[in-house]
Amino acid sequence: MGAFFGGVAAYAVNSPAFQLEEVRVLNIGTLAPGQAFKFCELNPGENLITLDLVNVQQVVKRKHPEFKEVRVRRVLPNRIEVSVRRRTPVAQAAFARFAQIDKDLVILPGSGVAPFRNLPVIEGLRPPRGGPVVGASLTDPSAEKAVWLLQEIRRSGVLGKQHAVTKVDIGDSKNVSFYVDRDIEVKIGAGQFVERLKLLKQTLKTSRLDPQKVRYIDLRFDDVVIGT
Repeated sequence: MGAFFGGVAAYAVNSPAFQLEEVRVLNIGTLAPGQAFKFCELNPGENLITLDLVNVQQVVKRKHPEFKEVRVRRVLPNRIEVSVRRRTPVAQAAFARFAQIDKDLVILPGSGVAPFRNLPVIEGLRPPRGGPVVGASLTDPSAEKAVWLLQEIRRSGVLGKQHAVTKVDIGDSKNVSFYVDRDIEVKIGAGQFVERLKLLKQTLKTSRLDPQKVRYIDLRFDDVVIGT
């Protein structure tokens, strides 16, 4: 019996029937055959049975940190399928250039001298040593604080669908502010963000976010202050 299985294994390893002929990369659009092989650093003719799928996964993750998940599977007799899921940018960090980051604070490919549209800017972060590197995570605690605040604002629905956060200023961690529709500053302080956002929600039931009438809303004290 052992000899039988040994013979089957030897056949699979040496048979041209199991040579890699196709690589499919799913969820990123259509890649030409050569591009798909290059994407995974694979070559036509490699044996599908002995191919190290974990290594292929690690190669893709290293080359493409914009993907949060990478899954690789064999499709006998001659194909590899790579399924990827992109990281979603939730904000952009204002350094010398604007760098997109996801909720895990991972720096995504592509940066700009001007801010990206429809993505909140985080100002006041310390630049990483050596500059922002694609695939690296920001370690500044202020970055985590700012992203958490942005997520809590979205989760709470305090701004509804009519308004959006355009900037978070985290330069002074004891006096954090965020800006709504560019012009209206909301001063939220050092913490207690959940409670203060609830206070903002109550305030907005009687006060409209009109930039012609409201310059700032200060939530740092027991009584909300609206600056006009």
